Amino acid sequence: MTATESGPPVLTEAQLSHLRDFGFLPLQKIVSTETVAEIYAIFEVLFASKVGFKEGAHFNLVGSEDDPNAPTLPTIFSPQNYAESLRSSEFFVNAKALAHQILGPEARLESDLVLMKPPVDGPATPWHQDEAFRNPRFDYNEVSIWMPLQAVNQINGCMEFIPGTNRGEVLPHRTPNNDPTVHILECYEGFDPATAVACPIPAGGCSLHCGRTVHGSGPNRSDKPRYAYVLVFTLPPTPALNPRSRNWLKDKDTAHLRRMRHWLRRGGFIVALWREIKHTPPKDYWRVISRMWRRAHSLGPLWKKKKPKAS
Repeated sequence: MTATESGPPVLTEAQLSHLRDFGFLPLQKIVSTETVAEIYAIFEVLFASKVGFKEGAHFNLVGSEDDPNAPTLPTIFSPQNYAESLRSSEFFVNAKALAHQILGPEARLESDLVLMKPPVDGPATPWHQDEAFRNPRFDYNEVSIWMPLQAVNQINGCMEFIPGTNRGEVLPHRTPNNDPTVHILECYEGFDPATAVACPIPAGGCSLHCGRTVHGSGPNRSDKPRYAYVLVFTLPPTPALNPRSRNWLKDKDTAHLRRMRHWLRRGGFIVALWREIKHTPPKDYWRVISRMWRRAHSLGPLWKKKKPKAS
């Protein structure tokens, strides 16, 4: 990757080829140390205040919130909703430029999230493919840009990837321990964990990966929390040519999905729609509606069907 004085960094042809062939690409620098410090400070405040909890946007990624003894990996979905400055940060600007280089000018932000892996005994994130969480009625072309806010290695849970899995299908997944109250999925067959490549990178570096790349991260055994901010960019999904089902999504009943449904039923849908539209050019409104429909579909029915009256 080469940096230019007039704009964001640009991937070389060799780096683009590596991403296409292996499904991931580590980069040593995407933002300045000043930007890392600014974003770190934002997320410390957001996690401390549990922002977005009532909306279902603040949740435990790897453990059941119904179990006080479950492992904990606090996560905030769409932190840009609660910290507007993230939308104009150096990271967003540079990540968007890279996404356009990889996917083309039609690429748009699909989602963002921040994960805080606690110190000492922060749990591992199991192997999974991001597309395993998506609506199976569509095909996707996406790239995730994962930026740590401190140096990461195998001691505090750097990203690890299974090379070449991006070129295959979505593999079988399940909820850990078959517990539907846990959000995370785990990929349990169809790949060889022994081929995993760990990607230690400095603070302000990042790793890129495709939607079907099998990836995960180890536990955080350091004495400090491990923060990572993720931006997901995608092209407009297209209807899937081959019918398929993802049974692992059907029985999800997590506490944060319950909170989210409750919030949406009581006016949250209007708030969510406004948040999306106010940052979107009118020509892309159809993409907002499509994205919200896909997300709503993943939540299950928002309103229960009324029982017929007894005659």
